[in-house]
Amino acid sequence: MTVTHALVWLLALFPIGCTSYILVTYAIVLAERPRAVPLSATARAAATELFVTLTLLPFWPLWMLFGAAYDRASDGEIAEGERRPIVLLHGFALTQTSWLVLGRRLARRGLGPLFGTTYFSLQSVRTSAEHLSMFVEEVCKRTGAARVDIVAHSMGGVVARYYLERLGGAARLGRLVTIASPHGGTRMGRFGFAEGARDLAIGSKLIAELTPPPAGAPYTSIWSRSDSIVLPQASSSIAPHGEDLVFDDLGHLSLLASRRVVAAIAARLGA
Repeated sequence: MTVTHALVWLLALFPIGCTSYILVTYAIVLAERPRAVPLSATARAAATELFVTLTLLPFWPLWMLFGAAYDRASDGEIAEGERRPIVLLHGFALTQTSWLVLGRRLARRGLGPLFGTTYFSLQSVRTSAEHLSMFVEEVCKRTGAARVDIVAHSMGGVVARYYLERLGGAARLGRLVTIASPHGGTRMGRFGFAEGARDLAIGSKLIAELTPPPAGAPYTSIWSRSDSIVLPQASSSIAPHGEDLVFDDLGHLSLLASRRVVAAIAARLGA
């Protein structure tokens, strides 16, 4: 097989694989859909999720080229009165390129400076949290800020909480906003082939260490009742210990491309 033929096969298999993934996972969502969620909302979520998957995932290998895509800070300190730095933390098997849409929209709203980082999500959540700890210290040193805000997707939210609650990171936190993060674990974690994925399983030792969040924690959890990765979807809830913001018609990845989610984050970090 020539290189050209191999590329053609890859290009053909990618949409087929993505479509199959959406069909299988959303069959589960439909089977467990709460009556309060309209069928039309779940259908919209599935269609949008397929579109976002097909358009966002091809950027996955380019994370090194986009390494500073969200970095709006100068080498000097942040002037008094400016916004806190925002650290963007991706989810399992993704890279910081997953913030290409949401990160840029936050920047256009004047938030930031924004800093994206890529960690090796197959490793344990604790090891990833240690990476986050070093990255936050680097951001604070560079900008002169005492605290940062963290916006985290999926596994990134659990990594952030482990850093905040188990590694002493709370002293560096302004506010945490998680998106589609399995705070109570997900059934999908049981099928994980990597330690990081197994850490996210319902009932795992790591999840038990993080439940519940500390009283009055400045946490917001944004999640959807049509998420096909966090099962059950309510595992993303952190109420009553933090704030929940729930949608019906967005999927696990399409939450990252929603203008409504951008507006919700901006409202909380811009206060």
